[in-house]
Amino acid sequence: MTRLTSSDIETLSDQLIDFDERLRLQTGRDMLGIACHGANICVENIQDQICNLSIAVITITAGLGKIKGFAQTIKDILSHLGFKAFIPTQTDAAGLARAIEDKADIIFMADDNRYFAINLKLALLVDNIQATGNVFAAALDLMAKGIKGKSVLVIGAGPVGMAAAKTLAEFGACVGVHDKDMIKCQKSCDSMNKRLTKKIEPVHDFKQAGNKFNFFIEATNAKNVINSVMINPETFIAAPGVPLGVTQNGMKKAGNQILYDPLQLGTAAMAVRAVFPLPRD
Repeated sequence: MTRLTSSDIETLSDQLIDFDERLRLQTGRDMLGIACHGANICVENIQDQICNLSIAVITITAGLGKIKGFAQTIKDILSHLGFKAFIPTQTDAAGLARAIEDKADIIFMADDNRYFAINLKLALLVDNIQATGNVFAAALDLMAKGIKGKSVLVIGAGPVGMAAAKTLAEFGACVGVHDKDMIKCQKSCDSMNKRLTKKIEPVHDFKQAGNKFNFFIEATNAKNVINSVMINPETFIAAPGVPLGVTQNGMKKAGNQILYDPLQLGTAAMAVRAVFPLPRD
């Protein structure tokens, strides 16, 4: 979780109810509902199982050290979703051992490089990268009231962006992908298209692309990627990138048509996918 800082999440736990209300206005669903939409399952199916599952959130201090409040924030998100979540008093390996001894069903943990969940009974690992790309694409589908047949530009050909592109293509969208590294973008699209029926296309001319698309996934780690000129009344933006890559004027112009959060939706999607695994590619 190298991009997150303590300031990104310090008030997040206190805003979960308000965040769900905002999501309902933007998408018609709350966190759990959007995550289930991305996983193609009914909310009722997971609600029947949530109360029977215990999730341990392990505090990791290795590498550059823990982000202050990270484990507590993850626990708060999971508890808000309805899971029985707890934080072992020990950290690192000792914390993991304690979680297993305490009969946790699912483990959540993160270090400088990876954030993932493990379903211990299924020997299943769910990575935040894939879950985040999937859930933000699902959110955009809901914001658009169906993305099928609509043109969507994914900005950023990294793992999150490509996971979002895959989900969008599966929803039936016409997907373009842009990255400042054109060779990387081309290779990522070519690799992804081997597994897709509906192909995604590399988009190298970003200035022209801004005039052709009304729907965006902003999955970069850069500021000011999307400006106010690219935004019109039909524009919708789902932004898993940290920091948010929309200019200040762009944010004012788009208003409630931007969906952004640093941690919540990805965590919800991880939890859902840890309970109901998606088919492997």
